[in-house]
Amino acid sequence: MQHIEPNILRRHDLESLAAVERAFHTGPLSRAVGDAPQLERRSGLTAEEFRREYREPQRPVVLEGHAADWPAVQTWSFDHLADRVGDVRVVVDSYNTKAAREATVAEFVAMLKDNRHQGATPIYLQEWYYQTTAPELAPDMPEMEIARYDFRRDLYGEDASTNHQLWLGQQGGVTRLHQDSYSVDVMHAQIVGDKLWYVMGPDAVLREDTEADWTRLVETPETQLMQFVLKPGDVLYLPANWYHRIQLLSDSIGLGRKCLDEVNLQAHIRQRMTELLALALNPDEVKRTHPELFDVVLMRSRAWAKRMDIDLSRLRP
Repeated sequence: MQHIEPNILRRHDLESLAAVERAFHTGPLSRAVGDAPQLERRSGLTAEEFRREYREPQRPVVLEGHAADWPAVQTWSFDHLADRVGDVRVVVDSYNTKAAREATVAEFVAMLKDNRHQGATPIYLQEWYYQTTAPELAPDMPEMEIARYDFRRDLYGEDASTNHQLWLGQQGGVTRLHQDSYSVDVMHAQIVGDKLWYVMGPDAVLREDTEADWTRLVETPETQLMQFVLKPGDVLYLPANWYHRIQLLSDSIGLGRKCLDEVNLQAHIRQRMTELLALALNPDEVKRTHPELFDVVLMRSRAWAKRMDIDLSRLRP
């Protein structure tokens, strides 16, 4: 018998995802998000202060202007990327199996400019593993001292641990509420444009999709519902398993940089192994139960394998 996740917020089926997204527009959650407190913002923190005050107690924070001196923050635009790496091929709207299509970066930028008419669905380039296809961009986003605790270096090696993602999207685009996979901390650096984030703590629970249950969710202290806007140069630290939903207030470019805290190592390995074994041993069932994620997970795994120099045609080294 298939296990049904009791917490709707953790489910990945299309009906549950749609129900949660609707709640941001109508009902108790939609009323609560507008009044939600702002996430704490700090500037000028040292790596030691960050470790002591936020990473060890697992407290989210916006590090204001932490990446302001990056070349990417100072010089990038959509046209800049089209001119510089315009021939690189990417998958646009990869989170939507019906809309997903391949294009070059230059074609994506042209699509974005043409997609301005009223009622148009915003387009999004999600999880672009640029270091596998456009490594020349990497020096524009240097490593952050506060991120050096990332245990993936010890686990997978330097190349795999720096397999970061770029997110390029159009104003109005939305990434639905979710927890990031593999029990990793989120460090998202905003490069171009503004993003509105809503976050909830890892203990947030929704048992049923009813008015009463949504009211219970937003009124429960463990939910820790908060909001904030991430601006160019800002870096978000969001501990593992926090829920987050993102709305693009303008055309946006951001860097998704993940960190594995050693305290989450066992959970990380178990989730990685579960995903890989499911793909290898039960692909038809996984594709049926997670149609919107199947191709995305394959893309992640291929990019990860390439960074680790794994030959996928071989069963053993």
